[in-house]
Amino acid sequence: MSKIYQPVVRKKTEEIIEILKESGFFDDYEINSDFAHKYFCDKLTDLLIIGEINIEEDELFSEDEFERCLTEIVAGSTLYMLKTKGLINSYEDDDTPETFFLTEEGKKVLKNLKSDDLI
Repeated sequence: MSKIYQPVVRKKTEEIIEILKESGFFDDYEINSDFAHKYFCDKLTDLLIIGEINIEEDELFSEDEFERCLTEIVAGSTLYMLKTKGLINSYEDDDTPETFFLTEEGKKVLKNLKSDDLI
């Protein structure tokens, strides 16, 4: 089931994604904007619900907070790309946050890598 976000959250997320596209962020890290879109929609919704931000403001995050968001987007995008390729999978339930693990295919690929390839 897909989440439905408030129009103001979707609008602000699209503005952030467009700025990141124009800055070359997605090209620099060789990732697409799918995970970032979901990430910002969820993040802005959570902050809006608990009343920690006014979504109409221009500056939603401090520089450090935004840097942390970008780091999490790169990591999350990479994990989901590896998941799409079948190299990792994940488990999540009501009591457990999403936990990633190597699939059998991922173990084979990792075993075949030379240690120099990992650095």
